[in-house]
Amino acid sequence: MIKGKDILGRNIIAVSTGERIEKVHDVVFDPQGNQVLALLVDEGGWFSAAKAVPFERVRSIGEDAVMIGGPDDVTTTREDGRLKEALNSKVSLIGMTLLTSDGRNLGRIADVFFDEHTGRVEGYEATGGLFSDLSSGRTFVPAPEQVQIGHDAAIVPDSVASAMEESEPGGLRGALSSAGASISGAYQDVAENVKGSYEDLATATKERQKEYVVGKTAGGDLTLDDGVVLVQKGEVITAEQAELAEQAGKLTALTTAATGGVISDAYGQVRERAQSSYEDLATATKERQKEYAVGKTAGADLTLDDGTLLVGKGETITAAHAEQAEEAGKLGALATAATGGAISDAYGQARDRVQGSLNSGPQGVVGRTAAHNVMTDSGELIVAAGVTITPYHLERAEETGSVAALEAAAQTSPSAAVQTLAAPSEQPVVTHTEPTVEDTVGRRVRSDVRAAGGSIVAVQGQIVTPAVAERARQLNVEHALIAATLGTATPAASGSDTLADTRAALSSGVASVSEGATNLLGRARNWLSEQRENTEEALQKRDEEAKEHRVRDALGRPVNRVILAPDDSIILNVGEIVTNKAVQAARDGDVLDILLDSVSKESVSIDPLASRPHDTGTAALESQGDPVVDADRKL
Repeated sequence: MIKGKDILGRNIIAVSTGERIEKVHDVVFDPQGNQVLALLVDEGGWFSAAKAVPFERVRSIGEDAVMIGGPDDVTTTREDGRLKEALNSKVSLIGMTLLTSDGRNLGRIADVFFDEHTGRVEGYEATGGLFSDLSSGRTFVPAPEQVQIGHDAAIVPDSVASAMEESEPGGLRGALSSAGASISGAYQDVAENVKGSYEDLATATKERQKEYVVGKTAGGDLTLDDGVVLVQKGEVITAEQAELAEQAGKLTALTTAATGGVISDAYGQVRERAQSSYEDLATATKERQKEYAVGKTAGADLTLDDGTLLVGKGETITAAHAEQAEEAGKLGALATAATGGAISDAYGQARDRVQGSLNSGPQGVVGRTAAHNVMTDSGELIVAAGVTITPYHLERAEETGSVAALEAAAQTSPSAAVQTLAAPSEQPVVTHTEPTVEDTVGRRVRSDVRAAGGSIVAVQGQIVTPAVAERARQLNVEHALIAATLGTATPAASGSDTLADTRAALSSGVASVSEGATNLLGRARNWLSEQRENTEEALQKRDEEAKEHRVRDALGRPVNRVILAPDDSIILNVGEIVTNKAVQAARDGDVLDILLDSVSKESVSIDPLASRPHDTGTAALESQGDPVVDADRKL
């Protein structure tokens, strides 16, 4: 991305010859199409057409020069109708006010940002307006698909203002985590259902177990003792496979695989619902978000910045809640709370619950350590004390009717596992992780982020989109983008570091005051610079208009001195009439001011008959005679 004013004055170099062709005088935009048409190199004049390089002929835009193929890439308005139409329209985006269709002022356009590769307008730098930055007085307005250009203002859709609002901390990841939080209850219900089904199956007959597994998807591979894979993960279990599992003593393991498939399918469905709901909410308007949230049950507590609880978990969201959330800038959080819970956490909890239920059955002893020797009634040793119980030990115990003794020997009893299921820990695990580039999505950029070649990745005031985050990753400036949006995160200090924290806080406060003063000074400088630019432009425009008025007034009048070109050739002699050709010649020779100062302003009394030609007009009446002329008047 590049800023329009940054390219002005750069040399245009032809790759074929290596010579400098021109300099960039201006950038010609198609405001309706949000596209750069050309780079203007010569504005033209009375008898010369404007010259420009169509953007599609630009090879590259570097930090110091613009590269084109060759001199032939420079065209004129006589050859390019679109360019001629754009220049003749006299529409200038700079200084135009940006208004939303509902009348909100987004500021006055000070510059235009466009993609240096495609020429597509990506946004506008605006001064003042609804989202103006307090320190710089400027903001970034993203370019919509369609812009309605008027005489004094450009009208953009309401969605542009919505896209300029900063999302809550955490970016898309935080929003998705919040959106997932309210689905946890639904997924836990799925886990409870699976748990109940498996507990029944653990004590069911083999026929009941076979009926359960047939038609279900295996959640993992099941391999027989000879290494043959009986069923693969993702494969639908058949009656034949159930029979083979029974014959091989693997029916319990097959039941476990079928239960894992149920968990995986349930997780996939919940994840798809959560993702779909989140994607819909991410692009929804505020009104749609409010409509969506009202009437739904909050999946988690929603607290305002001042600590006030807006809506509690399990409480039905009302229209009043939605209005308060919008006023507090928490509408996105309210909508996500109505959507559902952290998908990954929900999956982990559900998996742990189901795994706990598996531990309550005979298969749960596998992997545990035997607390004492387990013997059959005939005195055969199944497993010795201190040995890890394997599937072979379990199968041997099932064959000899010693499963109960094997379970008793396991160090962790099934009752403890059931107790863990019944009372899961409610204490969340808090981890401190470094922010990633995904966390910047939805946040406002505090300072410009540039790539190595000077290309702009993100500008101050811009809201980071997934496309901007991806561009930062590709250009290896993701850390700069994180610093420009989220700042530098530091973990909480321990009690022994309190004094250091206090000093750091004081230092940070002083730095903030200094930064604030610097920002205010910078804002004042920017304002003065802008006013100076506006004044210079106004004066230049006024001077040009005054000169053109003098040119029009001089045409047809005689000059009272000889007008010489730089090579001393005579453009006009004394008494000769000023013509358009003479004006252009004087302009080309940089002596137009001399010509205009030499125009005779005396009033001339002209006798029409004195300048009458001798010949009679070819279309005159034949009966019309010669005019009567006074004796003392000479023709």
